[in-house]
Amino acid sequence: MPTDVLMPKLGLTMTSGNVDEWFKQEGEAVKKGEPICSISSEKLTMDVEAPDDGVLVKVIAQQGAEVPVKEVIGIVAQQGETIHTQPANSSHDRTLEKREKEQKNVILTKEQTETQSGRVFASPLARKLAKDKNINLALVQGTGGNNRITKRDIEAYEMTSSREIAPTTEIISTPVNTIETNLGAGLTGMRKVIAKRMRSSLAQSAQLTIHRKADLTAYSKFKNNIQNHLTETEIAGSLSLTVYVAKATILALKEYPEINSWYEQDTNGLRTFEEVHLGMATALSDGLMVPVIRNAHQMSLKDLSTNISRTTQSAREGSLSNELVTGSTFTITNLGQSGVEYFTPILNTPESGILGVGSLQEKLTLDDEGQVMKSKELPLSLTFDHQIIDGAPAAEFLGRIIYYLENPYLLIL
Repeated sequence: MPTDVLMPKLGLTMTSGNVDEWFKQEGEAVKKGEPICSISSEKLTMDVEAPDDGVLVKVIAQQGAEVPVKEVIGIVAQQGETIHTQPANSSHDRTLEKREKEQKNVILTKEQTETQSGRVFASPLARKLAKDKNINLALVQGTGGNNRITKRDIEAYEMTSSREIAPTTEIISTPVNTIETNLGAGLTGMRKVIAKRMRSSLAQSAQLTIHRKADLTAYSKFKNNIQNHLTETEIAGSLSLTVYVAKATILALKEYPEINSWYEQDTNGLRTFEEVHLGMATALSDGLMVPVIRNAHQMSLKDLSTNISRTTQSAREGSLSNELVTGSTFTITNLGQSGVEYFTPILNTPESGILGVGSLQEKLTLDDEGQVMKSKELPLSLTFDHQIIDGAPAAEFLGRIIYYLENPYLLIL
């Protein structure tokens, strides 16, 4: 019998997803478990696999469509079966389509199950782009399911192979009253989702950012002592700056639970958490996501180091499990490797706070005896929702993080 291809639910907060690209066209044969399309949520992108062997008889949600979770985006059936389909409902015309409920009969024939031998393993959109841009598909490395060439692969190939200077971009002004209705316009996939989410975050909260530096001179000595004298202990190898800041933040959050919270506007309530589920903002080749270190408050430095490394690596590889992309209670974002000192991170709503970590700075200063010494300082930027947190407690919280950073032995108690 016909099998529906559904928009998957990738996390607790996901309500809809975007269809980025179909790897198969209507009438093409598919095998169970074979990637047939790519979708994106507010957290990540993933390939949707064929639920059964057969033929992709109907593509209901076209590329670029936004579809609620668990709704049908396509149908796979067996040869000779008759199916009934109706167009997918968009957020704007769902009510109208429910009233009309137009159905179409599609009868599979033997010819629809035939495949062509010798065809290049590429998506239809990738083929079209390659033809338009006069690109030989044999020269393109595929990164999709089963090494299938996708639209992104064509764009990446064109970018790396091109030697022409881009023409001057024409600046077009957009009327203010059209901006809100065009959020994410012209963008696709994860980039479109990120655009919507960032604008939504700014619209839903009153964001304020404060800045301070932490003196990491003691941390440098602490780390050297550990590595020189306690090489075989659990703590050895677990003192990267990322882990160090994460541990200090976790300890501070346990003392300031109002910042380890969600502000849920739909219920007009502040939900505080005893558990610390730490989000670690991670840059991807095509966007940004926030994998979650669950119950981080229960972890030693060694466990925290292992979990951060494993989780962020899985995020970059696209193999992160669904339960680790939602549910964070506070987020850390680090631009230190980019040389940035201070910045204003945007809240990962509904969270109430996010900590930005800048590039470690070296400077010359005087010690207690008036001697010149080299010190290291870490710039920190704390963004918080001023609707629920005032400046004074936010400053105290940031100061508490700095206290732990400047007294590193407290992190191993």
